[in-house]
Amino acid sequence: MAGYVNYQLRYKTKGRFIFVPTEDCRLYGERLLVECQAKVPLPAYHFHYASGGHVAALHRHIENKFFFRIDIRNFFYAIRRNRVADALRHFSIPNPREKAKWSCVADPYSGAGYVLPIGFVQSPMLASMVVLRSPLGSAIEKSNARGAFVSMYFDDFIGSAPDLKLLEETYADLLKACICAALPVNPTKLIAPVSTATAFNCEVREGFAAVTAKRIDKFYEQAHGPAAVASFIAYLRRVERKNTRAAAI
Repeated sequence: MAGYVNYQLRYKTKGRFIFVPTEDCRLYGERLLVECQAKVPLPAYHFHYASGGHVAALHRHIENKFFFRIDIRNFFYAIRRNRVADALRHFSIPNPREKAKWSCVADPYSGAGYVLPIGFVQSPMLASMVVLRSPLGSAIEKSNARGAFVSMYFDDFIGSAPDLKLLEETYADLLKACICAALPVNPTKLIAPVSTATAFNCEVREGFAAVTAKRIDKFYEQAHGPAAVASFIAYLRRVERKNTRAAAI
């Protein structure tokens, strides 16, 4: 890393380290993101750059009957610099080692080695490229080809299927793939296949998605201006827009 500094500040919020890039690194990251997006079209199951984001993912899942959730613990920080360089090299991005160095920071948790940080604009794209190269990416492709649907939105992997047995097999396959890919799951956030699940602070079941009452109550715990309230109500409606079933009584 000698010769340049790629972040100006780091802080911790909600148990996670956030890195604020220098202006040079921010510009570098924006150029790298454009370069990667031009050469690496992400599969349809990636939603963090898709129109609608996690809401679009929810709308795709409610076509099915059963759901699971897998959350990767400290997702970006689980991805080492050598894996970033390997992904860049695989997808024919020039100067992969230099770009990996600009894109990684010293591991704030273990202090050993370098990892992708939260806060750099290129981190989600580089993490996606690493997943594509990993056993987890292969397992997702296999599962989707069998009739299940697994979506990726940052560190959240949501799965759904019309058949419970198929989804249970998909869930088991993905958990094994996470181990093989050295992407540790967060056991406190795992949801094994069920008919009603919670994802992105939303309740999800066949034909229905809605923001949870807990999330709505949390929003109204604090005072908000008219614009913020209107925006939140619009978000609630957007989540429910594809519903074909009513809320459970």
